[in-house]
Amino acid sequence: MKKLPWIIGIIFLLTLSIVVVTTIIVVKKREAPKGEFKDMVNATFVGSDECRKCHERLYSNWKGTLHAKMMVDVKKDPAAVLGDFDAPTAPKTFKKEDILYTIGSQWRQRYLTKVGDEYFILPAQFNVEAGKWEETPEDKRWKERPWFKECGGCHATGVDPAKKTFKEAGIGCESCHGPGSNHVKAVLGYEIFTIINPAKLTPRAAADICGSCHNSGTDKSGEYAYPVNYRVTPGANLRLFFKTVSPEKNPDKFWPSKDSKLHHQQYIDWERSEHAKAGVACFTCHSVHEKETLFQTKQAGDELCKSCHKPLQLEAKASHTIHTFGSCIACHMPKTVKEGMYAGEERSHSFKFVGPDESFKHDGVKNQPNSCSGCHHHKDTPLAELMGAWSSVKQAGTPKPVTARKEAK
Repeated sequence: MKKLPWIIGIIFLLTLSIVVVTTIIVVKKREAPKGEFKDMVNATFVGSDECRKCHERLYSNWKGTLHAKMMVDVKKDPAAVLGDFDAPTAPKTFKKEDILYTIGSQWRQRYLTKVGDEYFILPAQFNVEAGKWEETPEDKRWKERPWFKECGGCHATGVDPAKKTFKEAGIGCESCHGPGSNHVKAVLGYEIFTIINPAKLTPRAAADICGSCHNSGTDKSGEYAYPVNYRVTPGANLRLFFKTVSPEKNPDKFWPSKDSKLHHQQYIDWERSEHAKAGVACFTCHSVHEKETLFQTKQAGDELCKSCHKPLQLEAKASHTIHTFGSCIACHMPKTVKEGMYAGEERSHSFKFVGPDESFKHDGVKNQPNSCSGCHHHKDTPLAELMGAWSSVKQAGTPKPVTARKEAK
């Protein structure tokens, strides 16, 4: 019995030795983790097809978005050309065979060709909704507008304007997430620092990614109409890469109300909005990875607005008392864009009601659009009459002061 503790001790030591030796052998034989430990430094663009290998569902949904169809290689997809070249009004200055890429797919479609080492947008556009060809003011000087200087950075992914190359046609994954070469090589479980996830950024930083294209201005050199190199680190301070226009410095691009007159200036309007101050960013309303509605919003029309602005909060205030049949966006997002590719179709993103008095002050709707005259019912109503009606509604809908309520009792 006296030998038993010694025997147990010896067995324990032998077992422990076996465990230690075995662990050492296993550790020595263990292979190093596959992949690389990197961040985003010196990453290069690899294309959305590479992202598809791990993110199949997101890739599949993205493929149906307007971003994915912004620019399509006609050789890979001949059916992308929507223009009717058999129509009597088809452009005579170029043929279908001259097209290398399509630009746009839902409202208007333009076409890209190559002359020497430079791309140019051909001088005609096809109105997809109306099914007819249209001319634009830019058509006469199309050879004066090289694509890499004026358009490339917002139509394609991985654009190098100096070399006149791009990695991928259209707004691909890396346009918003940054170049992905380090991400696809990363050690499993260590990918997070090799790519940008806009959902983890502040609302302002995430909106800057959208604003890198839904904006108007030039890069810091003044040579290009988009922020060159911004997409290498999307989410960085856009102001370090881009000189944006403003109502104060560029009044010709804005109405007196400071709402945008030209297309693709949504970011500039948004910056002035109460939404921006509250942290309501582009992706709050717009679905990034899938096209759920015509305008790629998460819900259609008023339903989207009312998901935050509850009807009970609105029903007893001013115009909301008489516009139960109306539309939130018709009043708060009037169609102020009157010049450019989408003239008469794009809406202000300042989310500010523009009253008829603004048009009256500036000698008519032609000098200053307003929310009321934009409605088909009121489009021909005299401004003085609209102003009178609006004044009455405001007075009727204004809450009475506390003293007045006490007197009424």
